Amino acid sequence: MSLTSIRRLTPFLATAVAALSWLGGSAQAGSYVVAQCSPGLYPGAPDAGFATTTTHFQAHADCSTESPGLEISHHLGSGETGTVQGAYGAWVWQAPAGTFLTGGSTYSRLATEDGIHGYLAVSPDSGSGVAFESQNDDQGHTSGIPAGNWRYLVARLECTAPNEANRCVGPAAGAHTYVKQVRIELTDVSQPTLQLGGTLLSGEVLRGPQTLEASAADQGPGIESLQVVVNGEAAAGDDLSASCNPLPGGLTSRLIPCPLSVANTYALDTAKAPFQEGANVITVCAYDYAQTGTPASACQTRQVLVDNLCPGSSVAGGQTVTAGFAGNGGSARTLAFHRRAVIRGRLRDGAGNPVPNATVCLEGHTRLPGRPFHLIGTAATNENGGFTYTLKHGP
Repeated sequence: MSLTSIRRLTPFLATAVAALSWLGGSAQAGSYVVAQCSPGLYPGAPDAGFATTTTHFQAHADCSTESPGLEISHHLGSGETGTVQGAYGAWVWQAPAGTFLTGGSTYSRLATEDGIHGYLAVSPDSGSGVAFESQNDDQGHTSGIPAGNWRYLVARLECTAPNEANRCVGPAAGAHTYVKQVRIELTDVSQPTLQLGGTLLSGEVLRGPQTLEASAADQGPGIESLQVVVNGEAAAGDDLSASCNPLPGGLTSRLIPCPLSVANTYALDTAKAPFQEGANVITVCAYDYAQTGTPASACQTRQVLVDNLCPGSSVAGGQTVTAGFAGNGGSARTLAFHRRAVIRGRLRDGAGNPVPNATVCLEGHTRLPGRPFHLIGTAATNENGGFTYTLKHGP
């Protein structure tokens, strides 16, 4: 965070709270609450950074039960008489890219001396910040973080009321800002990205074991899960919720709770359910993290063709097959009862040359709704790539 960004918070006495309009994408936004410097729950504050414009302001972090929490105090060095107006020290939380700080609460104790005051404020990406706690009575106060789309949460100690020209003159040793029990509500307005690959999506007719490669990334709270669905049934995926820094009460301990990216290769057998012969619908979704609302997601749907009926040929190279019924050479034939039909055909490679000694599979089904294809039989091609197969009578 730049010093320019922090200076936008002044003057500290601006107390009007104005809710900012939602930015694009918020209709699908999910939110989550981060707990930091909370004794008995999470006694850490790894996402709070300290910034100062002078060595007069010093910080100390101790979030234990007995401690004031994140502390800022004022100290003058030997020979120094005061601090210039606007100089400050501040603990700062910054909402991750793709999120906004939209609410929460803090517990603080502020004290003033020699024109140096403590206050808590929020600030947007641009424009002035808003102070929401400035009671410098050295008493504990629980304060609600105002609703809006904020980028920064700041606990600050600053020379705001100079008592001599433009300086706060005096040791101001009693001035301080203490803050703990921080609850930060973040709303995610970004969507994950998703990339797919692997043999399952090769575009070829598939049989047997295949691979599906999935990689997802998110610039907001990170990826909580990847899900692979085949024909409406869960087939594979990753649940990363245990890696999302969970805390009791549905809270999390980090501003970016989950991994920002995840990649995996899943082994899927097209010969097993939920795959079926013929067309299959594959849907892969990446979801980011949300405790309330709807997690943002990225999904891709593909259709793949599966054929596990044919045992395959030991001779490769076949590209095109032509076939018809003996007798009329056509693609359809009407038979009398108990008559058999003969199918004749030819297998060629990509250059139109015959493919000898290859195995050709014949599949069929009765023309009734929902009837699947089944393997009728196999035939071997001769030296000219030709084959013949006699169908049994019946449906």
